[in-house]
Amino acid sequence: MKKVLAAVLLTAVVCVMAVSAASAQGTAQKVTTVKLGVYPSVDYAPLFVGLKRGLFKKHGLDIKITYLYTGSGLMAAATSGQVDLATNSVTAGVNAIIQGLPLKMVTATDYSPRKGNTEVLVKSDSPIKGWKDLEGKTVATVNLQGLFHLGVLGAVGKAGGDTASVKSIPMSPVDEPNALLAGRLDAIVLQDPFLSQAKAQGGFRSLGNPYAAISYKVPAGAFYASDSTISSNPAMLKSFVAAWKEAANLSVKNPTLARQTVAKYTGITGPILSKITLPDFAAGMPASALGPMLASMKAYGWIKVVPSYDKLVWNP
Repeated sequence: MKKVLAAVLLTAVVCVMAVSAASAQGTAQKVTTVKLGVYPSVDYAPLFVGLKRGLFKKHGLDIKITYLYTGSGLMAAATSGQVDLATNSVTAGVNAIIQGLPLKMVTATDYSPRKGNTEVLVKSDSPIKGWKDLEGKTVATVNLQGLFHLGVLGAVGKAGGDTASVKSIPMSPVDEPNALLAGRLDAIVLQDPFLSQAKAQGGFRSLGNPYAAISYKVPAGAFYASDSTISSNPAMLKSFVAAWKEAANLSVKNPTLARQTVAKYTGITGPILSKITLPDFAAGMPASALGPMLASMKAYGWIKVVPSYDKLVWNP
């Protein structure tokens, strides 16, 4: 009897071990590597919160990040297959899609606050005192017809200025401060963490946050995927959006944690870190939030016709 019982127990243990091994092997097989092209701004702090707390791993994703500093570089990386998802502003991404790039927005990441976070800087001794003074001036932004460009035109227009006369040129945020100090530009648009770094460097004066002059809540960053990635790997994208949503909610509830992650991927610490303004983190992209921005883009002549929501946003 004892031998029979021992045999039964041994068989049970072996079965449990086999099931556990198969389960572990199945779990390992379900892990999907996701290559991200990321512009390292505070818009995407929840990404690093999610990595720190294992939220992407929980959804079966192994995230690999490549930092890219221009909007055109991000879109090129996504459409070429260099990355599976790329960040960019909502404005710049929409513009790229309308111009024919085979992309769709997978999820928005945040909304721009009206104070701090993003500001227009001029030299300390610049004669430019207000938004209307930017008429006919050259302003560096990350993207042409992007989010920062939209903000500048919104502020200039609200002040009664001629928005068509503002000259915007694309430039990496790491190059903008020195270009302004050298006199090659009249103004620059910077977002945290680059904004707080430049202000700490000195030699600049802020005109303020341009989004304070815009009547609607401005959607800021987003993740984009190519049509090819969407058709070939929708399950991965669904998992990514679910993980991002959890990470965004956690970042809203725990801003201290979000701020700590900014330090990790920017290297910023101490007094500068404490001055960084976090945006309003979110997930998804409701049509009600996108509509007013599209109307502004049409008013500035960036688009001729407001496209349908489904042309711009992936809706699984």
